[in-house]
Amino acid sequence: MPDTHYLYDVIIFLVATVLVVPLFERLKASPLVGYLLAGMVIGPSGLALVDDSDSVRNLAELGVVVLLFTVGLELPFNRLRVMGGAVFGLGMVQIGVIGAIFFFMAQWAGLDAAAAIVIGAALALSSTAVVLQLLVERRELSSRFGRSAIALLLLQDLSVGPILVLIPVLGQAEVSVWEALGIAGLKALLVLGVLVLVGRVVIKPLFKIAASAKASELNTALILLLIIATGMATHQAGLSMALGAFIAGMLLADTEYRSEVTKDIQPFRGLLLGLFFMSVGMFIDLQFAWDNLGKVCVLLVVLLGVKTIIIGGAARVQGFKTATSLRLGLILSQGGEFAFAFFSLAVGVGIVEGEIAQLLMIVVALSMAVTPLLAVVAAKTAHKLEPLTVPGLEALGAAAIGLEGHVVLFGYGEVGKTLAERLLAMNIPLLIIESDPRLVLEGQGINHPVFKANAMHPETLLAARIEEAQSVVISLGQATGPSQLIATLRYLFPNLKIIANARDEAHAKKLTKAGANETSVEIQNPGHRLAEKLIDR
Repeated sequence: MPDTHYLYDVIIFLVATVLVVPLFERLKASPLVGYLLAGMVIGPSGLALVDDSDSVRNLAELGVVVLLFTVGLELPFNRLRVMGGAVFGLGMVQIGVIGAIFFFMAQWAGLDAAAAIVIGAALALSSTAVVLQLLVERRELSSRFGRSAIALLLLQDLSVGPILVLIPVLGQAEVSVWEALGIAGLKALLVLGVLVLVGRVVIKPLFKIAASAKASELNTALILLLIIATGMATHQAGLSMALGAFIAGMLLADTEYRSEVTKDIQPFRGLLLGLFFMSVGMFIDLQFAWDNLGKVCVLLVVLLGVKTIIIGGAARVQGFKTATSLRLGLILSQGGEFAFAFFSLAVGVGIVEGEIAQLLMIVVALSMAVTPLLAVVAAKTAHKLEPLTVPGLEALGAAAIGLEGHVVLFGYGEVGKTLAERLLAMNIPLLIIESDPRLVLEGQGINHPVFKANAMHPETLLAARIEEAQSVVISLGQATGPSQLIATLRYLFPNLKIIANARDEAHAKKLTKAGANETSVEIQNPGHRLAEKLIDR
């Protein structure tokens, strides 16, 4: 008889997922918190419904890998380059300064240098899974704030490999730390270089073959193969699997298959991330946390406070606005998922005592659990510090830097708003142009990329990078405006795909005559109908 015990654990996870997501959607709270709480309830220190098996944990960790892959799909190489040296410097400050602060704190508490190094490195890093999930939920992946947070997280992921190499070396005094790190660094550079070179040659032809086969399961299998293969390649080089998956996503972002891949991978990402966050909740030993409640509370406040002050202060020095600096500090103030791996490895080689590691893992898990609340507090505080202003042509141009294959939406009425919700939920890059400042502020308030500009001005079309867009959607309410805009766009960009919303069949014929490729008549759910025309392109 085959061993099916692990299936019991998987069933418990899936049942918890089915219960958690609808409940927290009704409460209008982040499902992330629900997953963490569910993990605490079903874990060994709760109802003990799951025995914390390695098979389920490994499956859950794939959620972070898939998440980084989908982020890579939104960040082609040219867009990553425009993030700038300021963000790189900020990342170095976070890893170096915060790591040093916690190193000295650990030594002040009486721990030796090796244990202090591990603790400093572990607590300096933030949670890629938590922060990116929040950015997706809040529609902020494409904002300057979101791009800066992503860049900082990626710099942290680059440091994971050397730290994982360093920890076993710290337990072997006869081995040179610098020699081990040097070899690991060279190996990592070699693997990343090979991934980029091979990926550019191989990926596009493979997906072309899959597309010609017209079998959706083949395309899905190829996506999963690409994620796992690139992840394993970087893992073997001493780096994180998530970094390899991110590189694979970036390579696909430069191809015409990006949107289709995004749609196919979405269900896997949500499910695996849910499993990951539940497995993190299982790390929290409720009895141990209660017995050490005072220490846990003090360490949690210290962790969040130190990281918020250092990251926020460094961002302000680098030229970020006060509100943005505060938000970066708060949203990156938690500990990261790699801290669990660092502490587990350190306990295994005898560097950190088990009780200390358990205490710190509880603090890290709790810091991840409170991050959604901190994100809400940060957004409200930032709004008070810097009330929303109407972003215009300059802001539109800044948001469009590096964009390719995006959608430009003209008009942010009810139809446009519905369409925007659909596209942003699928992580499709979007720019929205609206002339009514009230609607612009309304969109900005819910993190939609809406900008005040005149649709008929050439400067607006230039700023929105229409020439690089994959589609343009016209959803203007005026009687003559849509036809004039479509005619202008068709004249300037003969090959551009133009989709337009029409009031009735007569209006649809007029828009088609002006140059629209497709139209959608306002009968029922026109925003959703426009979205389907884009998605099925």
